Amino acid sequence: MLVTTSRDPSAKARRLGKALALFLCAPYVNRGKQSPGDDETWLVVVEDHGNPRGLIKRSNGLEEQLSFKVALEPEPVKGRSKRIVSVVTGKMEEALPIAWFFELEWQETLETLAHGPRRALVVASGEIDFVDEDEAKFRLKIC
Repeated sequence: MLVTTSRDPSAKARRLGKALALFLCAPYVNRGKQSPGDDETWLVVVEDHGNPRGLIKRSNGLEEQLSFKVALEPEPVKGRSKRIVSVVTGKMEEALPIAWFFELEWQETLETLAHGPRRALVVASGEIDFVDEDEAKFRLKIC
């Protein structure tokens, strides 16, 4: 999976794209005029008037969209993050579609991850908290 932005992204869209890539342990690509190949999955941060408003997942010729508003903006990305696999947690009916979208494993609670460093997308009440080591790094409110 690759994370990228539209062709001429705003600073906010670039910051969110880089934070997502870091969180998902996926490469961030400055897209330019590139298009996804048939065997690649791309998450494209789309924006409206300079503000990130959604993700489009392009994979195997198909597109899925996740619309959101940024409720807690990510900090500027500095350095590298530990390569920890993220999981999705929350009630099945809310969290499972998010797990499928991001191609991650779903677990009902974080308690099953107590044996080491934790990184999770916590889905509840129409929001996704991107939590690393018990600290919310950024939050998306699903529209």
